[in-house]
Amino acid sequence: MTTNEQSVINAESDIEKLKQAYVNYLNPIVIRINERGENPSLQELLTCQQLGASFFNFVENFVGNSGLLGAHANGKWVTGFAETCHSVLNAYITHVNFLRSHSDSFGGSLEKPNVSAYANMQRMTKEYLPKDQWQELESSFRKNNLPIAGFKYAGAKDSSETPKWQLITGLIVGSLFALIILAAAIFIPNPTVTQFFIFRGVFAVSLAAIAAIIPGLLNFESRTQQFSIQATGAIAVLIIVWLLNPPALVGS
Repeated sequence: MTTNEQSVINAESDIEKLKQAYVNYLNPIVIRINERGENPSLQELLTCQQLGASFFNFVENFVGNSGLLGAHANGKWVTGFAETCHSVLNAYITHVNFLRSHSDSFGGSLEKPNVSAYANMQRMTKEYLPKDQWQELESSFRKNNLPIAGFKYAGAKDSSETPKWQLITGLIVGSLFALIILAAAIFIPNPTVTQFFIFRGVFAVSLAAIAAIIPGLLNFESRTQQFSIQATGAIAVLIIVWLLNPPALVGS
């Protein structure tokens, strides 16, 4: 069974193969044009168009699938791939201009790209590369009268819905533990150090369980000479409650 990581590696290998197939076919034609002034035939242009489309479309589709494969969770990978998309989009501009320069061979009617062509790659560069870098690329697309939908419109945010069973379990566990601590506080007003240690731990877990079903994000960071703690969400609630000692604050 192929893992997501292996799928990403395989796709990157396929991208390189498609790129080499396109470049290897195009290079002799360009050399012949520059050295002999010999224009390519219609069949050569059509093959270049086909190989280029296969390369660019594969990268575009891979950008759309890479999130499903979990690749975006790796910051170094996603930044590197955004740089790859930047390079591919620049190559696309060169590709289109090459075909346009021989539009007469196509009968003067070269098919225009779709208004949303390669929007995924454009969004990738805009999201993960420096502003001046993707803006320069967008400017190049504008100057060459190419679609810029990906630069203009951000994609929809990824949504992750928490399963209902998890919400119900968190609410039940959190409420049950909170009621237990409430009863303990009423019937044991002066707990021992050990009892208080346990009460506080259970209370922290109960609030964290309830916080896990509440929308929003809480960030917490604590640094001491011995250690530092960073946490988000329900774990942050647990740590805050655990570290905070209300009786000690009142008594101070």
